[in-house]
Amino acid sequence: MTGWTQRRADAGRSSAAAVLSALPPRPARVAAVRALLGPVDPSVRPLALGIRGITHRNFDRHVLPLVDRHWPALRGLPFLYKLRVGACDLYASAPYTALFCAPRQPLPVRVVTTVGDRLPLPAPVLALLGRAALEVLGRLAFPEQHRRIVRIASFIAVVDHVLDHCLDGTPDERGALLEAVIDGLRPPRSPELALVRALVVAMGERLEPGERAAFAAAMGRLHDWIRAEVRAMKGEPDPEGLGHRRAGVEGGIDGLLFPVVRWAGEGARRWMYDVSMFMQILDDWFDAELDAAVDRSTPVLEGRWTFADIERGWRRTVENLEALVRAAGTGSPRYVRFVREVYALMLGEVIEAMARRPDL
Repeated sequence: MTGWTQRRADAGRSSAAAVLSALPPRPARVAAVRALLGPVDPSVRPLALGIRGITHRNFDRHVLPLVDRHWPALRGLPFLYKLRVGACDLYASAPYTALFCAPRQPLPVRVVTTVGDRLPLPAPVLALLGRAALEVLGRLAFPEQHRRIVRIASFIAVVDHVLDHCLDGTPDERGALLEAVIDGLRPPRSPELALVRALVVAMGERLEPGERAAFAAAMGRLHDWIRAEVRAMKGEPDPEGLGHRRAGVEGGIDGLLFPVVRWAGEGARRWMYDVSMFMQILDDWFDAELDAAVDRSTPVLEGRWTFADIERGWRRTVENLEALVRAAGTGSPRYVRFVREVYALMLGEVIEAMARRPDL
């Protein structure tokens, strides 16, 4: 490390320590986020359970066998809990939520949204109808889409973990190795990398000719994300002031939306970008002490992201979700509120998991 680089690193640590000392303690930060989201409506939980029933069932069916084959020790590691929460409750749930405010919808979902928009049904009844529709959708229709969603969601969580915690060498060496394994140019020489490669192969199974270009584009965004993460590890400044987060946010969403984009459309993509960025800001806000302990620079520790950004991000995701519902032609105030409450409940439960487990 050159003298100038060392001085820059020391200055960064000093600045991060000053920001950290000015932040409220973690429990107070968690409490502020809970207050921002406000109370949830438990009567909409059946629809949330329907969405998560699909994602958890397909995780057990399509991801755990790959874990057992390639990284069996993961069964005994705390990361398996983080993987399940991240893949099933956060990432894979987003495409299904988007279907309930999509301009074109699979028939079981369209029946529920039409009934919910036109009839004065109470939220508990509508939530139960939505769960029934998802049971039909999840068990009888679109098996390839369900499989891809959960494998892509799991891949996002696994790649992030492997890059941060399972590789040796400089950031450039770690990034280059991970990219080479993903592309099949180097054999995976550890169980963690073997699972990464297995998920890549599984995600690309049985693609139709018209789907291959979209899948290749999504994988290209993945390489952009890895390179952005390498720049962040090296402490390079991000001209956007986002800690090199944009590539990961947008690349991950492009992958998740790929299986359902024929129904959800571009409006859902933009909304999912916003949700993913909001969660990234929130994650950095919660993890300020952990990031400072390992000298990881984040926009929170640089003083760029504050609680005001969390407030703006939350309101933006809610307002844009409501706009999506109205744009799909299901604009009754009752139905708009129902979709908003489902989103708030599901996101709130993920945030509670993050609050309980600082290692998430």
